[in-house]
Amino acid sequence: MIFASIIIPTCNRTDDLRACLEKLVPQLPADGSVEVIAADDGSSSLSKEMLTVVFPSVQWLQGPRRGPAANRNRGALAARGEWLIFMDDDLVPEPGYLQGYLDVMQAAPRQLCVLEGATMRLPKPPSLLWEAPENIRAHGHLTCSCNFAIRAATYRDMEGFDERYLGGVYAEDTDLSARLQSAGFRVEFVPAACVVHPIRHLPDVAKLARRWEGKVIFAFDQGASWLTVGWRLPWHVLRVIQSRFRNQPMSNENLHAVVLFFGEWLLVLCQTPAWVWKWMSAPRSRFWRSSSHPVPKFGF
Repeated sequence: MIFASIIIPTCNRTDDLRACLEKLVPQLPADGSVEVIAADDGSSSLSKEMLTVVFPSVQWLQGPRRGPAANRNRGALAARGEWLIFMDDDLVPEPGYLQGYLDVMQAAPRQLCVLEGATMRLPKPPSLLWEAPENIRAHGHLTCSCNFAIRAATYRDMEGFDERYLGGVYAEDTDLSARLQSAGFRVEFVPAACVVHPIRHLPDVAKLARRWEGKVIFAFDQGASWLTVGWRLPWHVLRVIQSRFRNQPMSNENLHAVVLFFGEWLLVLCQTPAWVWKWMSAPRSRFWRSSSHPVPKFGF
């Protein structure tokens, strides 16, 4: 009997996936009660070949190639566990990571349906040109989709991740978190289920800017008007960029970041009208159409 399914969405990061599994697979129970599924959105067969040779117990699935949200849903569709554990392919699980989740799951009352593990960012980013998510304390809501667990029945009831968040468009975890909150689910933080997220160099300006399109989708789902989205998104992005420089030292890399982030803001400013036009008349998600508890401030 499968008690928990670990779902790892991956895309053209064979080395990262292998490093993740080298730390994860030895933690699996010997009784086979936990399965591991790699949903592969990659364009080559390298990850599949690596899994076949090195980790034959890991199930490989072809992803839909529509971005992380759809890829996670693909893995969840094939999962057989009562609980679903989601982790990204570039995470390195700490010793006791899986047992930390299992201990809480096995003792969880029926009303506890969502768990969130700890994510440490290592090493410390040397400048603003490097990034990685970090979540090391309880917030009472889902803040980072790279390391969390949810009952499979709850995931199905919530219809998983919203697949309108395509490719490099972010905020699918913001949307899922908001839906869980609106539906009244409590999220319990599990510090023992800890992973390390290595830092990565920032992508180019175009990819940075495209992340913000998800905020437009989310805002319209909350009932924002096209005028509200049109002026508030560029202002919100500008304030976020300003906050990145808080308590940052002067350095050549941070000066480079000024140029990079200014380009990001300019692209958002230019692309916002097109995003507004694209999403203002698009259908809202089924959940938000029927919800009576919209999230205030539209996520800005």
